[in-house]
Amino acid sequence: MGGFDEAYRSIFISNPAKLSLKNNLFCITQEGKEITFPLRDILIVISESNQVSITTSLLSKLADHKIAFFTCDDSHIPNGIFTPYLGYYKTSETLQIQVSLSKQTKAILWQQIIKQKLYNQAMLAEFFCPESSQKILKLSKNVMLNDSKNLESQGAILYFQALFGKKFSRRDFNPINSALNYAYAIIRGCIARSLVSSGLLPAFGIFHKNQFNAFNLADDMMEPYRIFADSLVCLLLEKQDLQKEFQRNHRQNLVSILNAKISCKNKYYPMYRAIPRTIQSLVNTLGGFGNELVLPVFIKENSDGREIYENFGDV
Repeated sequence: MGGFDEAYRSIFISNPAKLSLKNNLFCITQEGKEITFPLRDILIVISESNQVSITTSLLSKLADHKIAFFTCDDSHIPNGIFTPYLGYYKTSETLQIQVSLSKQTKAILWQQIIKQKLYNQAMLAEFFCPESSQKILKLSKNVMLNDSKNLESQGAILYFQALFGKKFSRRDFNPINSALNYAYAIIRGCIARSLVSSGLLPAFGIFHKNQFNAFNLADDMMEPYRIFADSLVCLLLEKQDLQKEFQRNHRQNLVSILNAKISCKNKYYPMYRAIPRTIQSLVNTLGGFGNELVLPVFIKENSDGREIYENFGDV
């Protein structure tokens, strides 16, 4: 059975294909030709074609190996995820602790999350607007329990205008927002994958409480990770024409977000390895074995935080 630290490959499927299990390998059949991958190497599979079929035997193996399988809508944005349901030896015990978490503990955890999110935003904004960066950094130092002053919202306005201009709004339908939503969806799904594998229920959040949202906790935990997606989208804006249309080559690049280099506790990991460390720190905190989350740090001195390893397959 595959482990988090073994898997590294992201597979991006944009053309009609049949996905099946062959000799215990992930098999892709297209136009009579087959290509196979060891299951232990695969982190996620993204299918953006509506002409892809998959066998139940392969789905079962994807669950065994903790591989997340994404489907996409007509705009090519991930809209669904198949992820393992079980896999943690203390699931029941951990869930009981999660659902009975005190308001005080939730307030402390949310304070940590937003403080780190704002700090990361300040580090990225430094490349585009040093003045806004300093304002966001100041906000990060004044976050109170449960972010009671809603500094997250104040920081977001400064941050996105610094990155994408004064007229930019996250509510608009444009290629930049499509790219952001695409990368966020991948991170969100992989955090949900890690939460479930750690015995947590993604629906029960720390701050997010939408009764129709099955991923409230994933939305909580991904907040400091969003900045790495923002950084990659900024890089696409610099190197490719993302202003007019959100294209296939953009999506191919965004799939590699999980290989972004991230600093956690002064050690560097690709994102797909940093996420389980963050979630494990949450489990430890809930169990009374710590009081500080291990959250990602955006290091601007390190290749301006944008180093990406190309480990995705396009078929």
